[in-house]
Amino acid sequence: MPTPRISLEVHDLRDTKPQYVARGESSVPGALPRAPKDLSKDEKKRFRSYVRTLAARRTVTAGDGTLIAILVRTESRCQIAQTALVNEGLVKIYQRLGADGVSVDVEKPNLHLKIVEVAERSCVQILVRLGLTPRDRDAVKEVATPKRSIEEVDQLERDSAALHELLAERAAQIVPEPELSLDDIHEELVGNDAPFSPTPALTAEQQALLDEADRLIEEDACQATKS
Repeated sequence: MPTPRISLEVHDLRDTKPQYVARGESSVPGALPRAPKDLSKDEKKRFRSYVRTLAARRTVTAGDGTLIAILVRTESRCQIAQTALVNEGLVKIYQRLGADGVSVDVEKPNLHLKIVEVAERSCVQILVRLGLTPRDRDAVKEVATPKRSIEEVDQLERDSAALHELLAERAAQIVPEPELSLDDIHEELVGNDAPFSPTPALTAEQQALLDEADRLIEEDACQATKS
């Protein structure tokens, strides 16, 4: 009679690893991907939710960010098409030209139905690759534990965003100097051969501060990825 299998709870209490779920460990180091800047607020929220789920399973790397971004974008397209499908119905009347050139009304499946079906299939395929389906959750190998937790990355993003807003506020508070007119030039300055340095425009100063904020954010992102 074979030995009864030890439950996963008992393995947790004994601090042992069951052989029947052993998948090995990938040689790729674990890292937390950052959400692309072009994602909407709701898409970034869903992006971080997927990252948290994968990080809890130790199956996420920095290179998975693009795949997760495609997943959340496809979900958004599916939601838009699904809303239109609910409002318009599964079957819609379209106008087509007959053989005699006369326009006739034809009932056909709503074009948004095809968009929903394609988007849903794409989402399922991506979820399979990420190991987020019941059948494939054990097919993805674990990676090394990332040095930075998801909470630390979220705090880093919040600090970077706060710094960006602070620099933008300071740039907005800069009062531009009045433009120099010919009437304001003192007579004793006329004929001076010293080069004239124009006062930089307000938009240039604001842009410089914002560029500095973006540079700091990119440095934080690079440090998080290298860690």
